[in-house]
Amino acid sequence: MPPRPSLFDFGKRSFVCSSCLSALRKRSAPTLWPIRSSSSQAANSHAPTQTKRRSPEQDAERLKTLESLGLLKDAPSSKLAVNYFEQGESGRIRRLQDEHEFSKQVTDPGGDLDARLKEFEEQLQGVTSLAKAIEEMGGKEEADKLRRQFAQVAGSNGDDSLDESDSLSISSLAIPINGLQGHRQDRIHRLNNWIRRCGRALEREDVLPKDIQGLWKAYSGARATMSGRWHTVPTPTWEVLWKTLSADHTFNTNRMSHIYALAKDMQQEGIPLRPDQQILALEAIFVDGWENEAIENFRRHVSTLGKDPDTFLPFWQLGLQMYCRTGDLERAERIADMIIESPYEPDPRFILPLIKLCAETPTAVENGFKRYRDLRTSLGDSITIKDYDAIISYFLASGNTEFALYIFVDMMKSGSVDLIGVRNYPPSIANPFFFGKWLKRLIGAGDLKGAYNVLQLMLSRGITPRAIQVNGLIGAWLRSGAADDAQRAEEVAWEMINTRLNFVEQRRRKADMPGVILHVSGGGWPRANLETFSLLAENYKERGLTAKIDPLWQSFREAEIAPDSFMLNQLLFSLLQDGKGEVLLPTYQDMLERFDLKPDSHTLMALWQALPVNQFTRILPRDLDAEKTRTRALFAEMMRHAPNFKSKDEGEVYIFLARNILHSFRKLQDKAGLLLAYRALRRILNYNPPDMVVFELLIGALDLQRLAKRREGSKLIAARMTLDNFLSHRHGELVKSGDVQENEAMPPAMKTEETGNFLELQLETAFDGMEESEAQRLMIEAAEEMGLHSRTLRDVVP
Repeated sequence: MPPRPSLFDFGKRSFVCSSCLSALRKRSAPTLWPIRSSSSQAANSHAPTQTKRRSPEQDAERLKTLESLGLLKDAPSSKLAVNYFEQGESGRIRRLQDEHEFSKQVTDPGGDLDARLKEFEEQLQGVTSLAKAIEEMGGKEEADKLRRQFAQVAGSNGDDSLDESDSLSISSLAIPINGLQGHRQDRIHRLNNWIRRCGRALEREDVLPKDIQGLWKAYSGARATMSGRWHTVPTPTWEVLWKTLSADHTFNTNRMSHIYALAKDMQQEGIPLRPDQQILALEAIFVDGWENEAIENFRRHVSTLGKDPDTFLPFWQLGLQMYCRTGDLERAERIADMIIESPYEPDPRFILPLIKLCAETPTAVENGFKRYRDLRTSLGDSITIKDYDAIISYFLASGNTEFALYIFVDMMKSGSVDLIGVRNYPPSIANPFFFGKWLKRLIGAGDLKGAYNVLQLMLSRGITPRAIQVNGLIGAWLRSGAADDAQRAEEVAWEMINTRLNFVEQRRRKADMPGVILHVSGGGWPRANLETFSLLAENYKERGLTAKIDPLWQSFREAEIAPDSFMLNQLLFSLLQDGKGEVLLPTYQDMLERFDLKPDSHTLMALWQALPVNQFTRILPRDLDAEKTRTRALFAEMMRHAPNFKSKDEGEVYIFLARNILHSFRKLQDKAGLLLAYRALRRILNYNPPDMVVFELLIGALDLQRLAKRREGSKLIAARMTLDNFLSHRHGELVKSGDVQENEAMPPAMKTEETGNFLELQLETAFDGMEESEAQRLMIEAAEEMGLHSRTLRDVVP
């Protein structure tokens, strides 16, 4: 045996191993084929050599020789030895014993199947022994019942993987897949799985939404494949498909489209439909948009389904609904009368579609109201609020508001008041409180058109609605976002504003002419109040209609209504959006002097945003001192109304306002103003800045996320580390003082307070290179300009 080559020899490019060299030596030279054979002898010389076949006697003699030499037993066996291995989850490889163990690992890797079969056998033995004991005691029926219950439980605990092992009844539902290949076979196989699953669900009476969705998806995917093979579908399979897809559940939203497709396929195969299935198919055809075809089929089945006692009511009620949908009032009334005169007892509510059609037909409105009265008589005390609301909506939608009022009175007064033929409504009805209940109900239900019709009825009857009722409708119109609703809201609101202006004018004229009695003229709309103006102002601001703010504000002044801070805020923000920031402060001061308003945080927010430093305006160095003075004066104005900014619970100032104030001083590089503003916000208004504001002030940026994406992101990291080191140091001091336990974190409130102290210390470092007397002078000067003198000076200027 030749020696093994050195490991280093394998790395040489010129190295060739011994086995390869021996193979190269044994390789025969390729046969050279001449271009042209000169003779048959030359051709024979190049022919391949044929090995002579040995005879059976020679083979037998050869085997004897090998056996005598002892070489036969070393010959390789004709059967190959195959070893099987298994790799576990840990990566360890284990050799399997034989093919039996290998097949067991493939079919049941974890041994779950054997365990489940063993458990099932034990349960079966227990039930069998118990059934025998019950049967011996004379209770054979109880024993059979026990067996059925066990079979039901076993079926309900079956595998959801839809395997092939099913009972005979379930297996008979399978659609044959003979002659199909590839995807076509897969589609049918998938459909068979869902059919078996839904068959079991129907037996348990527990059809789930995923069953209907999965079956319909599989059926839709297999329809093209089954187009020429409908005859292979077993009859029980059609029944399972129909019962599942036509199940009347709330989650089966596409029920009619399922029925339409299924009935069409069954008709193509020639499967006869039962009477109830035919009625459902007619309804599905109509709902799917084939109205003429559905009505034509309905007329063809009059002599069959229309005379069958089992299908009489559902068939003719379906016809009534179809004729009402198509607007055929004459045929619909004939069918309704026929159902009423029939010996059967239908649900009186079947007449609702006809009442709706009558309400929509101008010449049949009274007939519709008469049929409503008949329905109320038939139902008696069983009539519900839902029934009333549905019928009222029919008449309101068609513009028959007075008939809708009659029905609403029936609902509210339980039929004790009848307005038919009454020229003047009784006081219990003709008042804004009674109609207000109706308006509130309609607005809450989203029937804004019906509510507007009710308002028109009130005005036509001389009943003036309350301003709060009309404002509710205006707000609902504006919240809907529809252009038509917004336009109608403006029209009604301005009608109310004009009524208010007329009232003010007549009041002024009456004061000039005390002996003259003046009467208010107009359309009967109520007078606008502060809420009316506020709704329009807020809507104009949100829609950016700044051009409409001036006439609204002018009308508001003429209306002589005392405004509140909300109305003032809408005006200020509208002016700000219109680019008129320079007039905000004079407007604010004028409103406060005239109406003695109390500004809130939103009012001051508008004023701070109107400053040039917050309007992306470049401030020249020569104007910097003037802007500092203006900013400090605005802070002093805010301190005058500081009690208005405190909430009832924690007394925290509006956080966005505080952030805007601090950044305003930072942008102006007013170090004294920034420090004093921060101290005043903390100690007077109980403001504690979040970490975001702390980092913004330390770094000098408003958008930290944008800053973090740039190279300056290291500043944010450094600020975070500085704050963490400070908090860690303070935690150690608090542990030493006993305020915090050693193994517990700093409480959130204490951490917020310490973070605020950290920011204050950082802001104080701006005066490190300055003499103490000079720093004290700057602080006192700034405090006087900012309104922080006298009592509050001690708190903010140490």
